[in-house]
Amino acid sequence: MPLPDILAFVGLAALGSFVQALSGFALGLIVLGSVTLLQLAPIPFTAAVISMISLVNGSWVLARHPSSIQWRSVAWTVTGLIPAVGLGLALLAHLDTELPGLLRRLLGLVILVAGLLLMLRPHPHAQASGRFTTLLSGMAGGLLGGLFSTAGPPVVFHLYRQPWTLSAIRSTLLAIFVISTLVRIGWQSARGELHWPMIEMALYCTLPVLLAAHGGAHLAPRIAPQRMRRLAFGLLALTGAGLLLPATTH
Repeated sequence: MPLPDILAFVGLAALGSFVQALSGFALGLIVLGSVTLLQLAPIPFTAAVISMISLVNGSWVLARHPSSIQWRSVAWTVTGLIPAVGLGLALLAHLDTELPGLLRRLLGLVILVAGLLLMLRPHPHAQASGRFTTLLSGMAGGLLGGLFSTAGPPVVFHLYRQPWTLSAIRSTLLAIFVISTLVRIGWQSARGELHWPMIEMALYCTLPVLLAAHGGAHLAPRIAPQRMRRLAFGLLALTGAGLLLPATTH
């Protein structure tokens, strides 16, 4: 990959990390959408890099804020997530080979829907959701995690409806995301789809991503959460629309 493309990729990864520190999620969606829109790298390559930098970023944040994880919910989410990630990876490989245009449009649609979910403010349930609902959210998140390395939207929406403290929701989300990325990397390694250029790009991104996350975490208390959600929604909407546009004009 040419040096300008590498620098652009690293810059977009840092931007995604910064926005995620402010809005709660969007790292994978922003990076994958932007890199694909600018044609810097193929979707499978970018998704693999996102898995690795998300693992580093999530582990670093979780190590600093380990409290209040709802492990029972984590367990049921991961039970649905593990096989679904494998299915998502298989679907990614098939679509990238046979139907790349459809894969691009599907990514655009997922990004737009995720942006809309980010703007919703779901009312918490009176009681915590049961095992089956949690399992389904894990399956949906795992499918998206395998396809695009972004298990966030269904899991985020599900957990924000739980009658927990904000600290418990965020800690539980981070734990699920870290496990999700570990599962994806494991599946990808087993399938022989993890290659050195992906690891190399992830290494380039690691320090900028951590610095951006640190800066975003310090800035977050000074900015209204709704404003940050609108910023993230705007970025996602523009990216998703850009990915869908070629399909409507050809």
